[in-house]
Amino acid sequence: MIKNNLTGISKKGILLFSVVVFAASFGFAQKSRKIEIGAVDSVFSKTLNENRKILIHLPKSVQYSGFAKQKYPVVYLLDGDAHFTSVVGMIEHLSEVNTLCPEMIVVAIPNTNRTRDLTPTHTDVDPPFVDKGLSEQSGGGEKFAEFLEKELIPFVDSKYPTAPYRTLIGHSFGGLTVMNILTNHTALFNSYIAIDPSRWWDHRNFLKQTEKKLDAKNLKNISLFLGVANTTGSNMDLENVKKDTSVITKHIRSILDLNTFLSTNKKSGLNYGYKYYKDENHGSVPLITTYDGLRLFLIFISQNFLLQNK
Repeated sequence: MIKNNLTGISKKGILLFSVVVFAASFGFAQKSRKIEIGAVDSVFSKTLNENRKILIHLPKSVQYSGFAKQKYPVVYLLDGDAHFTSVVGMIEHLSEVNTLCPEMIVVAIPNTNRTRDLTPTHTDVDPPFVDKGLSEQSGGGEKFAEFLEKELIPFVDSKYPTAPYRTLIGHSFGGLTVMNILTNHTALFNSYIAIDPSRWWDHRNFLKQTEKKLDAKNLKNISLFLGVANTTGSNMDLENVKKDTSVITKHIRSILDLNTFLSTNKKSGLNYGYKYYKDENHGSVPLITTYDGLRLFLIFISQNFLLQNK
């Protein structure tokens, strides 16, 4: 009797132990499963004479609906390697958790030569912002725009389930590029988010050109959100900043001048939004500006999504 009891207990113990080990192993396997938010792709650019890596995020519903059944608006992101994860997380939250907007494809463009690609004009040294070595490489913005228009966007459209609604997001020099493309290649994107753009560039000559060209454009179906960080370097309010003439405030004064022009020039029909982030600096402002900009564009993105997927 004693022997049989011990045998029964042993079998039960072995079974229980096996269940525990399996559960632990399964739990470990589950915990170690990779979480992927995107993939790396690339396209060779004849315009730039180099291979350009891109980071691609596809909505989760792609794996269920397939490429042919549903099309998605596309967000193109400059300085892509720096902002890819935060923007993907934001869009997933807005589209999957809160369903405030449709799911979107994100195409992030890492830099190879940032100053060359993200500055629209060549300029001499403009201290204290640009050293001589950087300014000598400047002015490739138009070639970069050509790369976007004739190579990258057609490549993405041919390979991924894109809808014809595109948003361009850029920060600093990237914001300068956003304004260059809005000004000189307006129809390339439907909406633009310019984050603390370097409007001081080229001794403010490009700012003057922008205002002159936009004044004559019909921007009825175009949206722009402009986010401005607090880069005064002091406790100056905006009115005092506008009156200041020091080098340190040149960056923010140039952006504020752009805002004044865009706010008062109503005849273009531009759907324009602006916000000054008093408690954010140049480095911290991209996240909150991107969020606010996407929220501003939600109605336009959603309308386009519904039209494309009827």
